[in-house]
Amino acid sequence: MKSLSRSLIVGAIAFGASWLGMVAQSLIAPEVLTASKPAIGAITGLMALLLALVLGLLVWTAFSVFTGQQTEAFSLGPIIAEIDLLLEQSGPEAANGRAGLRASLQRLRTRFFESDETGPQLLTIQEIKETRGGLTRYFDSLTPVDERQRRLFQSARDLAFKFHETQTAMLIRLASPFPPHVIEIVVFWAAILFFGDGLTATPNVVTILADFTGAVGIATAIYLILELSSPYSGFIRLSSSGLDRVIAALAAPKP
Repeated sequence: MKSLSRSLIVGAIAFGASWLGMVAQSLIAPEVLTASKPAIGAITGLMALLLALVLGLLVWTAFSVFTGQQTEAFSLGPIIAEIDLLLEQSGPEAANGRAGLRASLQRLRTRFFESDETGPQLLTIQEIKETRGGLTRYFDSLTPVDERQRRLFQSARDLAFKFHETQTAMLIRLASPFPPHVIEIVVFWAAILFFGDGLTATPNVVTILADFTGAVGIATAIYLILELSSPYSGFIRLSSSGLDRVIAALAAPKP
């Protein structure tokens, strides 16, 4: 809902700017407005070009954020399966490790999917240190009885750290998908464009409908950008069903 409300505000700003332009048009002397139309047309053309380029770039960037998170989330599946298999093959000494893996997945689900309003909870430096320290202490506590078990423990250790590093990287990339204030600048450009159009267009039903359609287009573009750049919350979101199936499979008793 946050993305929807923000996009509606953007659409209202754009449409309101066109109305403001029409009001200003009625206050300016006709001869002055006629003489100024070439300059106004040049500026609105420039704003239209900038808006089209930057909106397209932002949509592509947001789409890249979404697909990047999806790809990295899919890549965790084989890692989880391999860690579980290695720990299973290591024997009863690694039973606590398998329980810890299930608990880690539960925490991952909570961190990424539980908050629909704020999105994933970002990791703090302290949490990263504690997780890495816990992994180190656990694997250091294991005492292999032969060379085969030592290799299994080492492989599981490497994959466990890779699993943690992938989660951390996913969260870091979500922290700031765009440079600060880019959306605000784009909205400002849209307001200039619609104000210039309202200043020069003949006020009638068709003009108002055209401006409304354009405002809806800007609003939906902003909505798409906000939704795709927050892939774990909102309407356009990644599903947690795959992770839920993995957690259920790990919790199921082994045959």
